[in-house]
Amino acid sequence: MDVALPLNSTLIPRITALFMCLWLCALPVRAADTDKPIGKNCDLTLPPATAGEEMNHGITLRVYPRAKNIDARYSGCQALFAPEGQKWIVLSLTEVVSGDPVRVWSAYETDSAALACRFGQGKVIQGNPDTCPAPEFIMVKSLAPGCVRAMQDAVAQHGLGAPRPPGCEYD
Repeated sequence: MDVALPLNSTLIPRITALFMCLWLCALPVRAADTDKPIGKNCDLTLPPATAGEEMNHGITLRVYPRAKNIDARYSGCQALFAPEGQKWIVLSLTEVVSGDPVRVWSAYETDSAALACRFGQGKVIQGNPDTCPAPEFIMVKSLAPGCVRAMQDAVAQHGLGAPRPPGCEYD
């Protein structure tokens, strides 16, 4: 006895449409996995005056909010800014949920696997631990505003062994 479903001219297009719809509905979920974070300080375009400072390859970067000001009550982003001519660009955003850094996002990252890395309680919980950023470094520690210049001035006056200016500790 043959129990095959009748494949009439309306059944095949309906099944095809159903599968296409399911496939298309899954795309926004996949894309949202690496989208720019949304929340407090995630849309900053300029570093606030109270942003911390970090020096990298001779460039003064700005960090807001400073890691020392992020506690369990904070959810949002920590932004890392770099100068570009007379303006600032956002290099990266670290998404923070209840004080815990959970991911890093950057418009300049081309590796979707890196953007898909997820962290929790200082550990990689999604992604390859060998290729994801080190969890202990995704929250950027910084110097107080003005410290990069103060450190440069101290080195200019006293050489490379110059003592760190007061109040210029990474936190």
